[in-house]
Amino acid sequence: MKREVIVAGHGGQGVLELANWLAYFHVLRGRHVAYTPSYGPETRGGKVKCYVVVSDEPIDSPIVESPDLLIVMNIPSMDYLPLLKPGGTLLVNSSLVKDARRRADVEVVEVPAVDIAAGLGAFAPAKGTDTSIAANSVMLGAALATTREAPERLPEEASEVFRHFLTGRKEALIPLNLRAVEAGAASVGGAAVVESA
Repeated sequence: MKREVIVAGHGGQGVLELANWLAYFHVLRGRHVAYTPSYGPETRGGKVKCYVVVSDEPIDSPIVESPDLLIVMNIPSMDYLPLLKPGGTLLVNSSLVKDARRRADVEVVEVPAVDIAAGLGAFAPAKGTDTSIAANSVMLGAALATTREAPERLPEEASEVFRHFLTGRKEALIPLNLRAVEAGAASVGGAAVVESA
């Protein structure tokens, strides 16, 4: 198995985190992984993309030219659609990309990631926390569901991913992010796979 992914959006959307979480998820499954971020000098608002290559065999190049999965977090990132491999999957944050361009030779999966995350207020670590920050976790759950990763191990692995990355003060965000993964998977027909923290 080899899967190539491009995750794209703008600074501040957690694009690099999403790609990093996806890569680490596959590390936990014992796969070879390459993670290559690419972004301009801007931080918030600048264009950001990240390549993730996952394989059961050693990886010869970390650069993705024809992804199997394209995760688009904003409208400008639709510019990467021509790169998507025929038969691939376009996963779109439909909260921000209302009219995703179509290609007849790819599957389009629309997930209102920002709206879903904003509705998770019950899992906010503190009153007044803007839970829409977990939109990238919603897309992680959706991506895992669309690639049909075996659900029986997802609760443990999603929890381990967040425990690895969300440490110190960010640890309080783990329950929110776990629920966001669950909601993202459920939004594309995946099972509700994540237990409460």
